[in-house]
Amino acid sequence: SCAAPSWSNRATRMPSVLHPLFVHLHIALLLMAFMTMYYWLFKGLATSIFENRIYSLTRFNTAAGLVFVVLSMAVGIRDGLAGYVVSFNSPLGKWLYIKAALATLIVLVYSTFLWQSRKKPRYLQEDPKIMVWCLATQLVGFLLVAAVTTLGTMIVFYAHILRRFGG
Repeated sequence: SCAAPSWSNRATRMPSVLHPLFVHLHIALLLMAFMTMYYWLFKGLATSIFENRIYSLTRFNTAAGLVFVVLSMAVGIRDGLAGYVVSFNSPLGKWLYIKAALATLIVLVYSTFLWQSRKKPRYLQEDPKIMVWCLATQLVGFLLVAAVTTLGTMIVFYAHILRRFGG
């Protein structure tokens, strides 16, 4: 068939300049937060110099990423209600609910990071409990971002595979 796939017209529904902001920017920012947090750790362990400016960059990327996750969730809910790619009440709708639940966990995990990381003494490595919280929340948050990103890709491009799992 020469007909375009059903997902090909989605760009006409959302202006192309908004797509990267709502779909990709938070992934990039949170990936950078994860990378800078662990760069801070490994560089500090290797050199005994834990740089606060690297840690501050982690906090900035996390905060900015969190803002764009919330915006992405709002747009995703709007799209799910309107049925632009998949509707909440369609056979694949349960995957949207799973994606929304995972996205909510992302917000909670990264909010916990921001809450715990603000409690640090002058240097994060001075309080091992807070440091472990920060490292753990960045790792768990990044794994959740990867899961939501994979699920979003599956919904848009590989829905036939999700249908095999009851969708």
